[in-house]
Amino acid sequence: MKILLYTHSDYSWVWKYWHQQTDKYLNDYEKICLVNSNSLFKDDYQLIKYDDSKNYRHRILSCLERLNDNDVVLFCHEDMFLYDQPKYSLLQDFTSLILNDKCDTIKLVRAFDNLDKSNIHEKLFKNPEKQLFSIQPTLIKIKTLKYIYKMVPGDNIWEFEANTSKKYLKDLISLCSFSIGVDKKRGKFHYDSSVYPYICTAVIKGKWNYKEYKKELFEIFYNKRFNYFSYYLSRINILKLYSLF
Repeated sequence: MKILLYTHSDYSWVWKYWHQQTDKYLNDYEKICLVNSNSLFKDDYQLIKYDDSKNYRHRILSCLERLNDNDVVLFCHEDMFLYDQPKYSLLQDFTSLILNDKCDTIKLVRAFDNLDKSNIHEKLFKNPEKQLFSIQPTLIKIKTLKYIYKMVPGDNIWEFEANTSKKYLKDLISLCSFSIGVDKKRGKFHYDSSVYPYICTAVIKGKWNYKEYKKELFEIFYNKRFNYFSYYLSRINILKLYSLF
């Protein structure tokens, strides 16, 4: 697979951590970045620049036209970076399923309850018909990604994602990864992914998502395992020191 990243210069403050975590865990993969024309990005990526005046869907489509239809990519946005090592062998298994047309998309996180198991792999479940594609790390062929962005309406990312239903995506075989007894629910809507342990998502309304991922974000920011007891003890000692003055 190749890494296919969509980003915008408005989120350049997030890039440092995307690069840090991707270099750490996905360094050997070929990488492609779709970015607006006023941006500079890391030079080990194939850069494809889009017109900033286009809406979200047409930005993506204009870039996909320059890629090989049969390439399998892991499609991500910039604030969906790893916090731990993925299971590379399972990623390879899933990539082979996409490559051999056993299914069309494999989302690397589960976001719904009461899903039916797929019969093509023990760690794959069927996505519900009301949302067959979402803006989360997903293994997919370029031609399938083009089909989705052409067929699904929506002037912005939220309208687009809300419309990714059976109504527009007929015959799409859409699956998600899930490990029973291992992947725990986080927040109201999704589960952690042991196959691809990433932050889903790191930025909400322009701010870091400390509500759901405080520990993981602190470990990424400080580049070490974070000990909450030591952290709060140091804060208490600092406050005591200030009280002496």
